[in-house]
Amino acid sequence: MNFIKKFFKWLLIILLIISISLGIVLRKRIQLTYTIVKDIISLKDNFSPNNKFEFSPTNDVDYKDIVYKNTNNVPLKLDIYKPLKNIYKSSPVILYVHGGSWVYGDKSIPQFITPILDIFRNNGFTIISTEYELMRSHENFQKQICDIKDTLRWIYKNSENYNIDSNQIGIIGMSSGAHLSLMSAYTSNNEFTDDIDLANYPSNVKYVIDFFGPTDLNLLDTSGLNWDLTNIFNSINDRSSIASEFNPINYINSNIPETLIIHSKSDSLVPYESSLELYNKCIEEKASAKLVPLEGTSHDMSNVFTQDIINLTKEVLRFIVKNSPLY
Repeated sequence: MNFIKKFFKWLLIILLIISISLGIVLRKRIQLTYTIVKDIISLKDNFSPNNKFEFSPTNDVDYKDIVYKNTNNVPLKLDIYKPLKNIYKSSPVILYVHGGSWVYGDKSIPQFITPILDIFRNNGFTIISTEYELMRSHENFQKQICDIKDTLRWIYKNSENYNIDSNQIGIIGMSSGAHLSLMSAYTSNNEFTDDIDLANYPSNVKYVIDFFGPTDLNLLDTSGLNWDLTNIFNSINDRSSIASEFNPINYINSNIPETLIIHSKSDSLVPYESSLELYNKCIEEKASAKLVPLEGTSHDMSNVFTQDIINLTKEVLRFIVKNSPLY
């Protein structure tokens, strides 16, 4: 009888501890969600149809043009946007990887995105935007993936210098940047190394957000590519081999980071089917993934449907909050 009493006593204590812990977790998740939602609601004027988007680079960079590696005599740089509020002992990180068909683009963030950037900075996040070696006259997927993974390794190496929590890194990629982000997130620490000074550091991420990424290069509509990329693709002798080696879908297993896939059914350049294929493969391999289909938004997001914005914002918010650390 005494044994049974002791058992139930300890069971009640354990249940009480679990209940209190869950209450703290949920309260902090709710608090984080509330503050971010409140900030997002305040943005409605910034994205009214009457406003012209300002595409010039934001000047609100705390650490600009930090060289994270220099191989092939090509110094590659990143920008750091510090948290506007110090909520965490060490800050979670969102790494942004730009798009541009692997040929164009740079790490600068346009001014019209700054209010969204500041939402996460106000909630204790560090934002890092990186660059990678663009394709010129030939295909260089290997080097570009190495560059993104070396950015992650640099973050691990310098986490204490910038008060960063290297266990809380998320990566967001747009279009070709999403392809490189997925490849970087899905491959192991010892794959795709380039800079010997960074090679021994991890490149793990907690989650990855894929915006319109070409996840199966075999499905890419080459007729719609720009002139530079068309010439580069035409110069590849064994396209099937390249497509196989650099297709994120071929690296999926149950241990990959949690993945949020966002893609429009109206994308005329990168077929929606490639993201559907990625999602189905994740489910098949029992990896954690969610697919958010948009209806009328174009690949470059120059034509964005209002309902798509609502769905996109809601799902990205929910996903990042779910993967955020506790206060």
